[in-house]
Amino acid sequence: MENATENFTSRALTIQLQRQGCCGQVQRGFLTRVQFLNLLTQSSHCTLPIGFVGILGNVLIIVTYFNIGLSSSINISYVALAFSDLFCVLSNMWMAICFLPDFTRFASQYFFVGPISSLTGAWVCECFTRITAYMTAFISVERCLSVMMPLKVSSIFTRGRTSAAVIVIYGLNIVLASYGFVIIQFVKEFSPFYNKTLVSTERVSSPLLEDVYNFVLIFQSFPALMIPLVTVIVCTAFLSLSLRRSAAWRRSMVSTDQTTDERDKSLDKLPAARQRNLKEIQLAKTVVLVAIVFIVCSSPNAINVLVASVLPEYRATGRYRMTYRFAHFTTFALSMVNSSSNFFIYLSTGSIFRRTLQRILCLENETDKALTK
Repeated sequence: MENATENFTSRALTIQLQRQGCCGQVQRGFLTRVQFLNLLTQSSHCTLPIGFVGILGNVLIIVTYFNIGLSSSINISYVALAFSDLFCVLSNMWMAICFLPDFTRFASQYFFVGPISSLTGAWVCECFTRITAYMTAFISVERCLSVMMPLKVSSIFTRGRTSAAVIVIYGLNIVLASYGFVIIQFVKEFSPFYNKTLVSTERVSSPLLEDVYNFVLIFQSFPALMIPLVTVIVCTAFLSLSLRRSAAWRRSMVSTDQTTDERDKSLDKLPAARQRNLKEIQLAKTVVLVAIVFIVCSSPNAINVLVASVLPEYRATGRYRMTYRFAHFTTFALSMVNSSSNFFIYLSTGSIFRRTLQRILCLENETDKALTK
């Protein structure tokens, strides 16, 4: 009975993916249609727990930084990054749910799962993934300039300018992504498999719209992907060298034998200038860790796009289309990992973040409460 149900679900999803153009009748390349669908199902089961962690983590980041205050530009950037990460995780989870057999059996009675999940899930996820990429690049550039021009960076990255940059990053990417909802519209279409009319999507046919749509796709596939990635790599290399130079000085200020809480308390006892310098180093370390995770999780997508641009057979309509589509789907899972990891980075490197979160969750001990006051 279970095998029959799985075969029914696989057949229903296969027909819907064929209608979308994801699966052809002739199977060539590394993956067959059945293998592709099975891998999508297994990947969906793995990504859902990560998504729940990501939702909780990003909500805690937003709440904590609102409690800390948005008086500094870096806190504004962190909150903006957390919002994009949160929506990235939510759209990723929606895609994962769409490929779960139980949900597919239910949803296929009302809409074509493939086209709907592609427009409402993948398209939205790519939008917020790009916002996350540009926010990470913006934060990295800010920290680099803070190291290069420590006396001028506060006048360069003011609260107003940072807020304006966040609005531009969000606005530009949302406008580009919203164009997909202009050229692709929801329609009702008859399904021979279910013998009923289901909700699906349809491309609006217009030479002008097609030209603009192709331009948007090309821009989002290469320049919009590579510009923030290269920026983050360069800035991370610079910040890493800066941190290595300051390692000896940092060890002379604070004993390496101290625990994390003891180091936090030692920082509060230092003179203001030294304390500010040490906190700048901690902030740079946080940004480097965030950037490293971003690079690791974003590089496979860049490699996938580069290979597809060089090898025509490794594309959505080529011989190895199944392998390409699964690799592309895997990059969504990696973007979810990237969007779910920042909470643990802030928790391990940010003393103010850690203490504020402990106060919010009522986990402070008496010494920490006295220190906070």
